[in-house]
Amino acid sequence: MVKNKRKSMEEVESDVAEDSMIENGTSEGDSEDSMDDIKIQEYLENDDGFSEREELDSSAKDKEKAQKEPKSKRKVKEPMEASVTTVTQAKLKKTNPDKMKPPTLEEINELKETRNLFHSNLFRLQVKEMLAELKVKDKYHNYVNNWLEHFKQFLSKLQTQPQKEDMNKQGWIRSSKIKLPISLENLGVQQLTVFQFQFIKAKVSPYLIGAAATQTLLGPKLVADICLAMPEECFQKENYLNLIYDQKRAYYLTYIANKLLSSAEFGNELTIDKLKFSYYNNNPLKAVLEIAPTLIARSSGKINIANKLLLRLFITAEESSFKLSRFVPWNNNVRARIFGDDDEETLPMATPNYNAGVLFDLTMQRNQQLLHGIFDGRKNFQEGLVLLKVWLRQREFDVGFNGFSAHLLAMFVSYLYKQRKLHVNMSSYQVARTVWNQLAYSAWDEDGKGISLSDNSTDLANQPTLEQFHTYYDVVFVDATGFYNMAANLTPDLYRRVRLEAKLAVDMLNDMKINSFQILFMTKFPLYSQFDNLLKINKRDIVEQIIEMHVAPADKYNFAGYTHPLLLKVVVSLLRKGLGERVRALLPIEQPTDAWTCTDKAPDCARYCHLGIVLNPEKAFEVLDKGPESIAESANEFRKFWGDKAQLRRFQDGSITESVVWAATTDSLWKRRLVVRSIIAHLLQHHFQLENKDFDYIAGELDISYRLTPIFKTEKMHEKFKVEQDVDAEDTSLHVIRSFDDLARKLHALNELPLEIVSISGISPVFRYCEPVPILPQARTMGEQIYAMQVQYGVIQLGLSGKWPSELGALRALKVAFYIQIAKLLREKHNLRAKVTYDGILVNKQGYCFAIEMAHPKEVALLKKEKSERGLIQYVDCEASIALEKRHYVLPKVTGALHALYQVHNSFGGTVMIAKRWLGSQLLDNGIWPEECTELLIAAQYLKTPAQQIPCSPQTGFIRFLQLLAGADWRSELFLLNFNNTMDENAVADLEHRFSIERDTFPPLCIATSFDQQHMGNLWTSLNKPNVNVLARATLLARHAVSIIEGALLSTKDLLKPGRIFIASNSGYDLVIQLKPDMVPNSWAHEFGTAFTVRTKPNWRLPLADSNFLQNAVAKLREAYSDFAAFFYNPHGGKEIALIWKPDLSNERDFKVTEVNGCALSSKNAQKVVVKKEILIEDFKFILKDIYQRIGTVDEVLSASRNATIPNVNEKMHIAGPKSFNRNLGENRYFSKSDVDEAITEKIIPNLKSSSKNANIKAKQRASKNKSAKGPKIGVASQSKKIKKKVKSSQVAIKK
Repeated sequence: MVKNKRKSMEEVESDVAEDSMIENGTSEGDSEDSMDDIKIQEYLENDDGFSEREELDSSAKDKEKAQKEPKSKRKVKEPMEASVTTVTQAKLKKTNPDKMKPPTLEEINELKETRNLFHSNLFRLQVKEMLAELKVKDKYHNYVNNWLEHFKQFLSKLQTQPQKEDMNKQGWIRSSKIKLPISLENLGVQQLTVFQFQFIKAKVSPYLIGAAATQTLLGPKLVADICLAMPEECFQKENYLNLIYDQKRAYYLTYIANKLLSSAEFGNELTIDKLKFSYYNNNPLKAVLEIAPTLIARSSGKINIANKLLLRLFITAEESSFKLSRFVPWNNNVRARIFGDDDEETLPMATPNYNAGVLFDLTMQRNQQLLHGIFDGRKNFQEGLVLLKVWLRQREFDVGFNGFSAHLLAMFVSYLYKQRKLHVNMSSYQVARTVWNQLAYSAWDEDGKGISLSDNSTDLANQPTLEQFHTYYDVVFVDATGFYNMAANLTPDLYRRVRLEAKLAVDMLNDMKINSFQILFMTKFPLYSQFDNLLKINKRDIVEQIIEMHVAPADKYNFAGYTHPLLLKVVVSLLRKGLGERVRALLPIEQPTDAWTCTDKAPDCARYCHLGIVLNPEKAFEVLDKGPESIAESANEFRKFWGDKAQLRRFQDGSITESVVWAATTDSLWKRRLVVRSIIAHLLQHHFQLENKDFDYIAGELDISYRLTPIFKTEKMHEKFKVEQDVDAEDTSLHVIRSFDDLARKLHALNELPLEIVSISGISPVFRYCEPVPILPQARTMGEQIYAMQVQYGVIQLGLSGKWPSELGALRALKVAFYIQIAKLLREKHNLRAKVTYDGILVNKQGYCFAIEMAHPKEVALLKKEKSERGLIQYVDCEASIALEKRHYVLPKVTGALHALYQVHNSFGGTVMIAKRWLGSQLLDNGIWPEECTELLIAAQYLKTPAQQIPCSPQTGFIRFLQLLAGADWRSELFLLNFNNTMDENAVADLEHRFSIERDTFPPLCIATSFDQQHMGNLWTSLNKPNVNVLARATLLARHAVSIIEGALLSTKDLLKPGRIFIASNSGYDLVIQLKPDMVPNSWAHEFGTAFTVRTKPNWRLPLADSNFLQNAVAKLREAYSDFAAFFYNPHGGKEIALIWKPDLSNERDFKVTEVNGCALSSKNAQKVVVKKEILIEDFKFILKDIYQRIGTVDEVLSASRNATIPNVNEKMHIAGPKSFNRNLGENRYFSKSDVDEAITEKIIPNLKSSSKNANIKAKQRASKNKSAKGPKIGVASQSKKIKKKVKSSQVAIKK
């Protein structure tokens, strides 16, 4: 009875605990494991000034509290002699009040918010944890405030200059080392007016602006902005004209910087090297002073902020300095004469963008007051803005002159608050979500739909209306004064892109099937990876030519001669008209101008045009632009715009119209992907008189990796099977699929079989458009043998029957009988060449070789069948059954799903092909990195990416794949492919939960599909394929490739050269086995060369179909010697095997009869054996005796291949010395990051074959002479030589 009562009470307590967890939406492990998967990006990786939360456990607090209480007040325990019922009641009274304690109001609000807004408690915890990580430590805020106080003291001691002086007579300028941070020469402006400057002490104390004022500083380097307003007395009449205001602003900033160096408040530590100038948002008229933090004395001592903080000083003007109405959009404040133009006969042209730049300074104080009133003391608004800034920065929309700045986001939050869309009780998540929702459905770029922070009740004289703003600006967002358009420089395409991203963010938050937190905040999405093509105009003379001949004078005055926006506007307007619906967006790409030392002159700023082009997949690849009818009024304009490309064409509907043809309808897909490039090249040539060498257009450079190599000449092929010389793997895949479909129809028609064929499925990568090597119809039948470079596999299934045998051998024998019958019928009825093998049927059809296998579910069951210790029959999964089930039943379904994915997004196939070629070129073959992994990883990216963001270019898809490899957390990331959403939410949640709590039961790279059934997560990868070392290697290689691509895309000089990416480095490898060129066939894909050997004469000899002798040889090496070395080779025509010794190779080992390969008895300990590299090399030679040419270190093999000589067997190159194999380096060299070597293009001298033959004969002779000199060795080669000896004599030899 007592036991039952105790049990019931435990059940009650556990039920109460479970109910409380369910109510809060958490589980026991959530608090510990929920944030393990969070990956903070660059600005969260180090100690960037962010707070470290210290959470005290409640039980620890109670214990500490109890220790402080006096013993007299402590509760006396119940005596042990009390009844069990009394003890139980005491437990109830003691425990229940704590467990059933009513929740606080804050907890109730959190529960309601989680239930109503978040799909899971995990997302709320992730957001909460990220905000805690991003919170800036108090010491940084204290430092900024303390520095500001010192700066105020410094300003108070400055003296106003006694009188005004001409700009050329400022003595402090001539004596100072600091140069002015403005250059009229770079802007092409002449200094026609000599103004006077006088430093006057500021009336308004300096104050914080931007992120420092709103408490939303963001790392990795915190930037605190401080504003100092010039008094209105500094300006004279008409100082608002012709950039005089900007020059005076630069003078004032330079004067402050000069005085800072000698200030007592900052001491001697503030030296000139700690002061730098930079352009705010790449605006050459908006120079700011960057001040590196120094040690500042405080009451508690000196504090030092290392490299975590940067102070920026802005110089503005008081609002009363000029009338704001002077800078309305239609006014002109930049006269033509400063550019050398005559302005007497023409009216002054409006300068709306320049006016907005001046208004940015004049309205700074009032706008900052608005932000202060809304954000000050409201933690929810501050954290909501931090979330929005993280989202914006991850997409790089806030960079440059035309960027969507974080200041614009803060002002939009203020606008929504004033419009009562936000209220003070909202959480940070609600603030961010509301901003996204309102931004997604905004229309700032449409007439009359811009927004304004101005109070309509205070109409000022000449205050513009929204309609007037829209007349002069593409995007309109007016500030609190009603005069300044804060989106004056924002391009409409970039605004629409930000709006699209906001809409996608809302959609992801509403989608319960995905973890939107990872995509919104953690995944970095650089701007260069968001477009399909890139146009770069970098040459200075070309830029000046376009500006001089094609830029309107009004635009030149409007942007005050700044090159970048001028060039961008004229190029975008031309391309927008010519491309029309072919593109979704034309996005400007800017790099921030680096800060420069105060002693240097102001640098030139962004004298180039980089334009990212986002294609519309529905229209981009059309080969025809149909214009107006020939009799229409717009026909002349059409012909004038397109030039000689325009032509009259008659269409099937009888219409005769002006048209432009860019390609043939029968052209390959890769040619149609370059239609946009042809259009842009023609437009630039016709309108700007530019040749192809005058600009760079990046599109499809890496697509060459899966194109047919030009070395192989298709003109020598049989006329019946001839293909185009410029064909690629994507085109040949379609031919193979059509041939296989025809073969499938013929197999279905074989009615003479005892059982009908019910299904035929292809399982090779070519049926998924994922084969990177072009497949040519080159298969040949000679006698009874079929010779082919590649074999494509298919699986057939027969109708149901209960007569199949229940023994595995008999079942497979019956399958062979079916193979014989099918092959016979194919020969007789369709005249096809077929060969029967134990594994299936090889069929030569139209020059393509197909291998047909038969699938039967009973075979899988028989492989699982085994007897237990008690003699009972049970069915247990084994490696063979799982592999067969995957090949015959899961892979056909995945093939169909990936084929369907390609039909929707045709860039998927090309992306996989480039990725496979890259992995192969880095010596990561199918034996250590399964090719299905590459296909499924890229498919996972495509499935989770919104349709509007999926690339149209395979090259862009490959860049995103590299970014995935470079930034993936393999330990915590599960790649789940839920094809057609066949897995419900509960199944997905169960799998993710099991993955998180049982991570060690899953392979290092975990990939799961909705077809995997009970093998979810363990079917496509294993513990060793790929292992953690290979994953680490792939990550390093991807990071290096991303850095090369990023440098080429963003640089003004470099081009994207495929050879730099597809040629692997030869450093880090201990040994290289060069194979005989005439024994290894070349790949039909484009060859980039190798850094291990020089190029040799190509070998197009067809091997025996399905032989794969090189792959099998490497597999044997790995099977026998994986404990001693790691082997790498390029599966796409590579003619060398690279090797790395394991770090523990030189350690002594225990003597075991089963583990003596490559070992010899230790000279120090008779009970131990040591591994001899010389023995291992001899074993390698024995396994590769028919195909290897030379073995040596990297330098030795490369030098020998260049000289076309082969040294003796006993020379250094064959038996490497101790210097070549440094065990201390081991795999550290294997994972070292090194530059990619350039391709080696030397050719071997003509007498290579004869010299190689003679050298081989001499080497064998020397080997036979020195055979007796070799010591006792144990290995594959030595055992094969002693196979005819008796066992007893061999044992004696071993003992000796």
